[in-house]
Amino acid sequence: MNKKLVIAIDGPSASGKGTLAKKVARHFGLAFLNTGAIYRLVALRVIEKKFDPQNIDSEISVLCANIREEDLENEKLFGEDVGSVASVIAKNQNLRKALFDFQRDFVEKGKREKNGCVLDGRDTATVIAPEADFKFFVTADVEIRAKRRAAQLANVSYAEILAHLKQRDENDINRKDAPLKVADGAHIIDNGNLSIEEGFQKILKIINSSAGRDLQSRPIVHAINKA
Repeated sequence: MNKKLVIAIDGPSASGKGTLAKKVARHFGLAFLNTGAIYRLVALRVIEKKFDPQNIDSEISVLCANIREEDLENEKLFGEDVGSVASVIAKNQNLRKALFDFQRDFVEKGKREKNGCVLDGRDTATVIAPEADFKFFVTADVEIRAKRRAAQLANVSYAEILAHLKQRDENDINRKDAPLKVADGAHIIDNGNLSIEEGFQKILKIINSSAGRDLQSRPIVHAINKA
């Protein structure tokens, strides 16, 4: 297959979209970017520098400086405290503009140097890559998502995680700029009662069927890993 694939996978926090996105990227040998990790990196920097998440306009250049791939693999990014701050700063229009170019550059680099790319986030299909060849919206009931996250985090209660996810959903859906929503033409994958393999096979079937040919699996060539 000579076509460079661009696949955008959106969905709420803890829906399983990151795991599925990485699996799709590996299958087709595509570059992978967790776009939410970029906002989590900025959120971690906000926390470490003790900035006010509601008032970061004057600090955006500092917060967005020198973003490296290895920075997006930091385990600290995926704590609930960082996620909560990320949800707040993601509403900031100036920050979104600053990070837009980084994400678009990744798409173009993936198409230029790799077999294409898979983007995992909340506005990848609506804002970052609306031209994507395939768009997916992976979702699950918030209670199911909270149980999954609680199983991953030993020191955080289910009730606390559920409250965080509900607040995160509200922030993401209702923010003025690039809210979380199903993109036009996106395939909705209800991942609540699916195994990882079942979800992956659903996505794979759609891609293969829509492409009108059997797309062959290729070895992974690049990855920024985190769900």
